[in-house]
Amino acid sequence: MHQKTIWRTLLICAALLLLPFRSAGAEEPYRVWSPPGDGLHSAVLFVPGCSGFTATNEINVYDERASELQSAGFLVVYVDYIGKRMQTNCAHVLQDEVERDIIEAANWTRDQAGVDTNRIAVIGWSYGGGGVLAALKAAPPPGTAITKAVMYYPVCRGAPPWSGSVTGLMLLGAKDDIAMPALCERLAKDIPPERLHVIIYPNARHGFDMRGFPADAPSGAPAYNAEAATASWAAVVEFLK
Repeated sequence: MHQKTIWRTLLICAALLLLPFRSAGAEEPYRVWSPPGDGLHSAVLFVPGCSGFTATNEINVYDERASELQSAGFLVVYVDYIGKRMQTNCAHVLQDEVERDIIEAANWTRDQAGVDTNRIAVIGWSYGGGGVLAALKAAPPPGTAITKAVMYYPVCRGAPPWSGSVTGLMLLGAKDDIAMPALCERLAKDIPPERLHVIIYPNARHGFDMRGFPADAPSGAPAYNAEAATASWAAVVEFLK
C-alpha cells in the first residue's frame, strides 16, 4: 500500500476513535437501551464505578442490569464519563466532570421522545455514586431532570446534602474499606429520611453487587456478596417503580 494511503487510513481511524459512542443506526451521543413498545417510558441513567462499563472476569453486571430494566420498560442511558475522555479508569477524571456529565445526560434524556419527564432516575456506583451526589447538589434551580437517585457504595467524602425534591436510595456495605460507609452515614443525617433511605448490608464490602469480583478478595479490594447483591437490586427495582 502507498505510504500516503497508509497515513490517510490511520488518520481516519484516529478520527473515528474520537467520536462519541452512538447506538447502532442512531444519532445519540450515549449508549442507549431502548425499551420495546410505544408510549412514555421511565428512564434510568447508569453512572459506573472507577473502571467504567467494562466487564470483570468476563461478567458485565451493568449490561445485565440494563437489559433487565429495558425488558421491564425502562430506557437506560450510559453516562460514560471515562470513555468520553479516552481514559481507562477514573484516575484522571475529576468529580465535578462526572457531575457535569450526569446533569448533561439527564437534560438530554428529558428531551428525548417517548421519555416520561417525571420519571428520570440515576444509578451511580462508587466513584459514579459520588458524582451523583455532586450532581444533585450542583444542579442549578429548579434542579436536574432527575427525580430519583440510587447510590451504590458512593464516595461520600466532602459530599454535601442536596436540596430539592429528589428522593434517594443509598446502598452501603458495612465492611467497605474503600469508600468508608461512616462518611455516607454522616451525610445521611443531614438529609430528611423521607428524601433519603439508607440500607447497610452487614457483611458486604465495596463492589458487593459485582459478581465478577471474588467473594474472598483481600482487604482493600472489591468483593462480591451474593446475598447483598440480590437484596440490593430488589430494593432498587422496588424504588424505581
